[in-house]
Amino acid sequence: MPPMAEVPLPPGLADALRERLGSEAVVEGDGPVATYMHEQRGLYPGQGRLAVRPASAEEAAEAVRLCRRHGAPVVPQAGNTGTVGGASPRHGGEVVLSLERLNRIRQTDAEDGHLVAEAGCTLAEIQQAAAAAGRFFPLSLASEAECRIGGNLATNAGGLNVLRYGTARELTLGLEVVLADGRIWRELKGLRKDNSGYDLRDLFIGSEGTLGIITAATLRLLPPPRSRRVALLALAELTPALGLVRAAQAESGDAVVAAEIMSGPALAMGQLLDDAPENPLPGAAWYLLLELASPDPRADLDTALAAALEPAEQAGAIEDAVVAPSEGAAERLWRLRTAIPDGQRRAGASIKHDISVLPSEVAAFVPQALAAVEAAEPGVRPCVFGHIGDGNLHFNLTQPADADRAAFLERWGALNRVVHDEVARFGGSVAAEHGVGQLRRAELARCGDPLTGELARRIKSALDPEGVLNPGKGAAL
Repeated sequence: MPPMAEVPLPPGLADALRERLGSEAVVEGDGPVATYMHEQRGLYPGQGRLAVRPASAEEAAEAVRLCRRHGAPVVPQAGNTGTVGGASPRHGGEVVLSLERLNRIRQTDAEDGHLVAEAGCTLAEIQQAAAAAGRFFPLSLASEAECRIGGNLATNAGGLNVLRYGTARELTLGLEVVLADGRIWRELKGLRKDNSGYDLRDLFIGSEGTLGIITAATLRLLPPPRSRRVALLALAELTPALGLVRAAQAESGDAVVAAEIMSGPALAMGQLLDDAPENPLPGAAWYLLLELASPDPRADLDTALAAALEPAEQAGAIEDAVVAPSEGAAERLWRLRTAIPDGQRRAGASIKHDISVLPSEVAAFVPQALAAVEAAEPGVRPCVFGHIGDGNLHFNLTQPADADRAAFLERWGALNRVVHDEVARFGGSVAAEHGVGQLRRAELARCGDPLTGELARRIKSALDPEGVLNPGKGAAL
């Protein structure tokens, strides 16, 4: 959806916000407000002129009430690390509500296994608070030093450890939410069992700030891992990858924390970075990165790995393998995976897809999708990597080596349709873990179930009848 910069900011709103919340809460002017207009991929640069920075849930509720009274839509923004334009204001009349000052850990309860964090806490800060209490918060993302838990919950973030621990939704016990009418819904009890009505929490998680603004959450804490092994496998083809994951799960007692596939070209793009570690197994068509971890310091993960991999090695399904002998070596193996997105930027313009199919369908989906994009765009350089254990692939396309960058990016819509049509044939999703935002709305409308869209619109209308919260974003098409 194109920006609508001609829409003005309602007169008097900035003064009203300043009067009620204090001058430190209001950000105006092209220079100061530019931080809140930045958008990660540059596809949807923010068009707003005003940001408000409440320091409490009550101040956030007051800001929403004032914006509603003045007829200004509110765009919630946490760490602003999203990649689909979900936190970017589309016109000058929208107000960014930044959660950065709501950054306290309100409570840590190691005995009951939870903590209460405000939405502006970074994911890394929550991980550190859990560790300080002798516990573990397993949500892990490449951007964890910058992303904030409010945004993680608003997009139901997945990340690297979904296979073992689930998405952000599965790690959340309760929420505090500012509603579109300015009231605050608090349900932070931390109960594991409560069947006293609809699970309203799950409406707000993944809603991308269109139904309410998450200001705090009660998050599950787990025993920390005390044994860990990371292995990199070189594969001639993708087909054996899932079987290797399942074997490792079975032999280790479900200790597989993460399972990442990388095509040879994808890993090679990561190698373009100056600080990228050397690939210890060069030349393979595919790579599988496995991490096993256990809270039991006596867990024999080496034996479990050997039992899972030896039959495949003997059958020739694994070309080569390396198991990290130390924590430093394990981090270097992981860096091969996490370097890929930045490396792909070095390789040229890219058209990205965040899709999912059933894990058992990945090996069939990938060659079909690769053939389809090559037919549509000869010379395109696919960069395929992702989470084989849950079926979420980053099926990215880098411009042909001799192509014009701008001309390739003009093919965005056409190549989206090619990839997403293949996803639809496999019964998958075109928005697996990054959210819908602005980027995926058109394709969701084209590929999604009409009844699902109708129900989403009904929920949006019930909770935000005036369209105050993050209009033009998310699944309520």
